Amino acid sequence: MNGVFSANEYLTRSNLMKAYLFPEYDTPIKHGSKVAVVGGGNVALDSARTALRLGADEVSIVYRRSREEMPARAEEVAHALEEGVTIKFLTLPVRLLGKDGWVAGMECLEMELGEPDESGRRRPVPIKGSEFELDADLVVMAIGTRANPLLAATLPGLQRDKRGYIDADPVTGQTSIREVFAGGDIVTGSATVIEAMGAGKRSAAAIHRLLTGEQAPI
Repeated sequence: MNGVFSANEYLTRSNLMKAYLFPEYDTPIKHGSKVAVVGGGNVALDSARTALRLGADEVSIVYRRSREEMPARAEEVAHALEEGVTIKFLTLPVRLLGKDGWVAGMECLEMELGEPDESGRRRPVPIKGSEFELDADLVVMAIGTRANPLLAATLPGLQRDKRGYIDADPVTGQTSIREVFAGGDIVTGSATVIEAMGAGKRSAAAIHRLLTGEQAPI
């Protein structure tokens, strides 16, 4: 498993490689004793709960705002807390601390909420002199996704929006390149698997119609 993967990709690839049957299948999964997950979305909660199930002794989510601003679903937060995940609200990671080439901890700052920013959420403001160190031997970054920059280099005719995501027809998924269809997060931004599946089904019908001229049921 060379390269860099998002948390979702990592878990998906691990599942396909039967990592849950370790040691019968020698899929490389990094196990941590004290795990820190940076982020406040559903992927951060998934990563934290997965780390616990893989045998971590302590798992902490580090999030720079309060619970009210946290984008994760309320039920995801509740389930994580039930499983034993600790959530450090109003905490900002500043830098990773290393020892012998491995992560040994994370320096953090305590925050307080100021005025709302452009997202409508109250802006986190650092509290001077509040630095502290969080022990961790594994850190998972779950702070959002962005479009792969290779899109622009390999498909110059593919129209994209200001975020770098593919501009596609909301019904058919057809892009500015007639034979290229797109759906899921690369079109909508971070969303759900169900929405991506729906986009795939609609695009499949549109592709069928493009290739055969026949109307396919959606």
